[in-house]
Amino acid sequence: MFRGFPWNKVAPYWVAQVIGGFVGAVIVYSLFFPVIDHFNEVNHLTCAESGAAGVFITHPGLAITPMHALSDQVILTAFLLFGIFAITEQYNEKAPGANTGALMIGLLVAVIGASMGYLEAWAINPPRDLGPRIFAFFAGWGYSALPSPGNYWWIPIAGPLVGAGAYQLLIHQFLPARVRAMDATSGANSRVQGRPAE
Repeated sequence: MFRGFPWNKVAPYWVAQVIGGFVGAVIVYSLFFPVIDHFNEVNHLTCAESGAAGVFITHPGLAITPMHALSDQVILTAFLLFGIFAITEQYNEKAPGANTGALMIGLLVAVIGASMGYLEAWAINPPRDLGPRIFAFFAGWGYSALPSPGNYWWIPIAGPLVGAGAYQLLIHQFLPARVRAMDATSGANSRVQGRPAE
């Protein structure tokens, strides 16, 4: 919405990400199904009762309501994007040097998960939850995955989408280097058109 990504590529990009999440869930299940089945057996659970569903999907922790979870997803995604853009933003004059960005973003995700993951397992990206949720639905978790207790399924989609816009609205437009660049562009356009720069 904000960086000139071609609109005709948006839907294929979304679909590809969800498929990637689905395939990732298939791989995890193929590796860990004996452990998942053993956990459910020992704890007298079934997939339909949400047994081990947390391996694939997010859900509110104890005492967390779905609406509180929505606000959590907005805030956590905003934290993630604030951090990512602080590291990668072209107008951030204090961004870290080359070759450290990926490591710092990985650490940022780990810190968000370690400090706030209990709330609802920190989706912070719609396909990360939706792709595995679709897999879990077809793999036997059924209603536990979709629509899930409390009709929770839409929250890890809507929350991150709202949180993603926070950086653009609250920070990007005010970065000093960006403001100077926009002023310079505006002045150059004014001179080309024969008007004095404001």
